[in-house]
Parts: sequence; C-alpha cells; structure tokens
Amino acid sequence: MKRISLSAVKAPDSSQSWLTTFNDMVTLLMVFFVLLFSMGTMDDRRFAHFQNALQSAMGVLHEGRHASEGLISDQPRSIDTGVTDLAAVEGGSGPVGGLPRTEGLEAEYTRRGLELRLSDELLFGTGSAELTTAGERLLGQVGAVIQPMGRQIRVEGHTDDRPIATTRYPSNWELSTDRAVQVVRFLIDTSDIPAAHMAAAGYGPSRPRAANATEAGRGVNRRVAIILGGRYEALGDEDVLK
Repeated sequence: MKRISLSAVKAPDSSQSWLTTFNDMVTLLMVFFVLLFSMGTMDDRRFAHFQNALQSAMGVLHEGRHASEGLISDQPRSIDTGVTDLAAVEGGSGPVGGLPRTEGLEAEYTRRGLELRLSDELLFGTGSAELTTAGERLLGQVGAVIQPMGRQIRVEGHTDDRPIATTRYPSNWELSTDRAVQVVRFLIDTSDIPAAHMAAAGYGPSRPRAANATEAGRGVNRRVAIILGGRYEALGDEDVLK
C-alpha cells in the first residue's frame, strides 16, 4: 500500500476567505437600503414640480424641444382672442384669449412660464407709478384672463437708462419697483387673485430688451412683465404648488 505524506497535502488558500464576509455585508446593506426606499413615500406633485424646474433650467421644454435661451420663438407674439388656458399657449403654439390686440402688449412663452409684456405707456404716465384709467381697464382684462389659470404670478418693472431723480423716486430702481407693486395691488384688489401667489420686483434699467441708443429701443425697455409660473390648487385653507 502506497503511503501519502501529510506534508504533501496543501492547506486551503485562506487569502480569499475575507470575500465571503464582505459579500455578506454588501448584501445586508443592499437589503437595508431597499427596505428604506420601500418604506418611503414619493410625493408625485413635488416630483413633477422638481422635474419641470429641472427641465426649464436645462432649456428643455414640452415635447422634447430645446431652446438655447429657453424660448420657443424669438419673435414676440401679440395677444389675440381665442384660448383662455395657459396649457394651450405653452410652446408658443397659440394665443391667449380674452384680450384685444393692442400695440405694446405681447405674450411669449419663456423658461419661467408665459410672460405678458405691457409697455409703460399702456399703464402709467411719464415718471409715474399711478395707473391711468386706460391702464386700469387693461389690467382688469388681463386679470380676468389669468385668474382662472391658477398660476403663480410674478410682476416685474423695467425702465430705460435715462436717469430720474425726484423726491419720490431717487432712481429708476424705485420707480420700476413701485410700478410692479401697483400692478400687483390692482390685480389682488380687482381680480380676486390670492396675494400669497403674487410677487413684485423692480429691475430699473438693468435688464434691457433693446439698445437704449434710440427712442424706439428705450420704449421697448420701459415695460411691465407679468410672468405666469407654476400652477397651484387650493387644498382646504392652504394652497399647494403643483
């Protein structure tokens, strides 16, 4: 009978034995995080709002269309009669109803939402933030159209670069801000738009749309913009942004 030497039998390689413990630990961690995820709840409304905000920041709009400046069209669109829902004009595919064709009144869909631009001449006198009778009438029509849309509304005032220095308005910053505030107050008082969903800001001459070298360019820059953003819905005593 042939004898086998014990010294000839090789002991199992223990250099890889730690992998068993490591694999067990990784598996347990995976199970733990799967349990955490399954126990959590996802708010579909907040997720949709986050998705829309992310798409807007990346310049991606509806139907996969892209725009370098977040605009579907570089050409301003005059407001016409017909459609009364913001969804119908998103992407620049349609007009906003309920408002007459008016020179100095434009609508354009931007990454922030539908932007209505009104020339200062439609609303105010020179160097003033007091709404004219014609301005109040026009804003009344605007409020009647945008109120049913249930959108967050931001009003922005803009001026040209010509300086102003009066007792009430030391600079164009104060004038543009006061104009935006007056528009917000009028819409709240007359159009039953919740104050919690309104905001006002003044930018003075810092955001021109055209060169201030000509009177025509200055006229374009003197404006009030009404931006309709995300939709909200009333839930009891509080409103939740969609």
